[in-house]
Amino acid sequence: MAFFSKPAINNFQVNSGNTPLLYPVRVICAAGVTTGISFPDQFLGRAISLKISNNDSANAASYDYNLNGQFQNLAASNFSTIDNTIVNYLTVIAGAAGTTLIEAQVIPASRSEVPIEVTV
Repeated sequence: MAFFSKPAINNFQVNSGNTPLLYPVRVICAAGVTTGISFPDQFLGRAISLKISNNDSANAASYDYNLNGQFQNLAASNFSTIDNTIVNYLTVIAGAAGTTLIEAQVIPASRSEVPIEVTV
């Protein structure tokens, strides 16, 4: 019997605490560059927990997820987390003097899911 076919589990939110198949992903975004990460296209899954670390000690970075258009500022030498949220797409603008590190827990897409195509 598959994990998601159990009757008690069908109607709840998928998150990092109740998902058996997660794999870690790390992406380094180059300094001064805008990087787009499409989790379904690049990693064949969806991120459900993210840590975004700004490794630039002088400049802020910014990020936006799921193409909502509202960028969040990430101060120099700081980090931010996005937890228990399904993230399909992440846009990161790294500071001019340092990289930004993305660490994510990705749940693999099931074969029955309809693929998501993102046009930017």
